[in-house]
Amino acid sequence: MNPRPTSTNSSRSSLRRITTHIICILLATTGAALADNSIKLQVAPKSEHNDPKGNNPQEVQNRWLEISATAFHLEKPAAVRLEWAFFGDNLDTDKVVKHGSGTETVELAQSKQAVAKTKPVNFTFTPRHSVRTGSGKRARSKVIEATGVRYHAWGVRAFVDGKLAGEAYSSPSIQKLMGGTD
Repeated sequence: MNPRPTSTNSSRSSLRRITTHIICILLATTGAALADNSIKLQVAPKSEHNDPKGNNPQEVQNRWLEISATAFHLEKPAAVRLEWAFFGDNLDTDKVVKHGSGTETVELAQSKQAVAKTKPVNFTFTPRHSVRTGSGKRARSKVIEATGVRYHAWGVRAFVDGKLAGEAYSSPSIQKLMGGTD
């Protein structure tokens, strides 16, 4: 006869399952980190913008990325091609579009860090607003719809010898737009 209550046995088996699951996750991420030509990307998005004043509600933003790449396992120093892109909301068509992109090349060695800065990309848009027409008792407001391209997200991919070695996105949905892996 088993003197232990059933709830203790089930909680122990649940704890074992959770522990096993955590160990599997750690092994999988460690394996990915030690894979050949694996690159860790850290991206810091930066921006400047104007403050709309007076009767002109148009907003202008300049955005760029500061990218830091680190190689986990690189057989020899290599040139790493960084592909980057900014995406914006096209307020006229109500779709997400690639608004600016480019490539940077950095030299990377084992356990060293390389830094790159992208060129600024300009986003110009006018948000939905109203304009007063007429004067006095007959004054009315007319709604002006939003136009232009507003910032949405960014994505960066790293390639070593033409093979994808690392990627970073501000939003998971951007991965498909950049042609990344699912």
